Amino acid sequence: MGTRAIPTASGQFANSIVRGIGLKDYYPGGENNGCASNAAYARLLYLKTLDKLVSDGVDVVEIYQYGPINDLAAKTWTTDEATWQIPKAELKWLVEAAHSKNLKVSLAWQLWPVDKLNKSMTVYNASNMPEAEMVRILRGWHDVMKSMAVLSNDFKIDILNIQWSAFYFPQVTNYPEPATQEFLALIDDVRSVYSGKLYMGTPRFYDKRIIQKVDAIIVPLTPLWPWTYADDATMTVSSLKQKYTAQIMNIYADFLAGAGLSPANIPIIWDFNIQSRDKAISDGWVEDGFCISPASNGAPVAYSDPNCIQKSYVTDFGVQAIAVEAAFQALQAQTQFKTYGINFSTGYWLTDTLVPSEEGFPNISQSIRGKPAESIVKAWYKR
Repeated sequence: MGTRAIPTASGQFANSIVRGIGLKDYYPGGENNGCASNAAYARLLYLKTLDKLVSDGVDVVEIYQYGPINDLAAKTWTTDEATWQIPKAELKWLVEAAHSKNLKVSLAWQLWPVDKLNKSMTVYNASNMPEAEMVRILRGWHDVMKSMAVLSNDFKIDILNIQWSAFYFPQVTNYPEPATQEFLALIDDVRSVYSGKLYMGTPRFYDKRIIQKVDAIIVPLTPLWPWTYADDATMTVSSLKQKYTAQIMNIYADFLAGAGLSPANIPIIWDFNIQSRDKAISDGWVEDGFCISPASNGAPVAYSDPNCIQKSYVTDFGVQAIAVEAAFQALQAQTQFKTYGINFSTGYWLTDTLVPSEEGFPNISQSIRGKPAESIVKAWYKR
């Protein structure tokens, strides 16, 4: 639990604000110990998890899908459905299961930097990638999104995130106008085959032409740094709220400068990723799905490996609970933005376990499931 007092929820979001939580970004099939088919096991976990989200007051469940591009060097980018994280038939079932519980579904595709041929797109770094290569990659992404839009329309998915997730591609900020033009073309093409809502995420695009073409902009909200280990030791809701408030003001200034639009007229979804570990604020996010070792340069290692760095992290549910309450208070108090929605991205664990194991580290993850932070979210999400 940590050494700090667990706060209680002090407010409740307006009924109009969309409440979202994203599922952990892996498919649970294959962990059934022979007791059921992979699909039956996964479906049971998903059904239990959807029920918990409903009880938390969630409106939208976010689902991550991913798989490698067949060939990153190809003129047209395609994916092999056999390599998708969630099998296509099971994704369709999951969407239908969520709808049966009156949950809307948001789909995000994670772009992998390595293709099926083990080739990487990171040939150039952010400072020297040629514009033509950046455009080529965005056009490949356009291909992926067009295929996801067709699927999303067929599966009646409510929301499609039209920007990659997890893998960060900073080069687009070096060429803002060409990047914007590519996304404008992508949005129009997706709209031609998809009737649901479109969300635009990070890295942030403040261009008003993009903002005016999508239904909401996803903005990750983290406390303003620097935040030191000394700050960790004296952390309170009040001290962290001040840091969140300062960051909101920075984001406000970014929107004014970049878009020339009042943020009060921009539908913003505030996205959270707060882990339950003692240095979650000062260190930021760390891998929580599997072991990595400093000796392996960040590559995955077995859970039994003595160099698994995840085993050295200190679980602290209090840090997560304090951060959630502080962030919610800061959002409730600010007047610069008219909040469209709240979301916790790619974190909600698919079982109730909080014990680290071969299956990952729910104890330190950004998942709020079964932790004090979930009670805080449930109170703020209540209508």
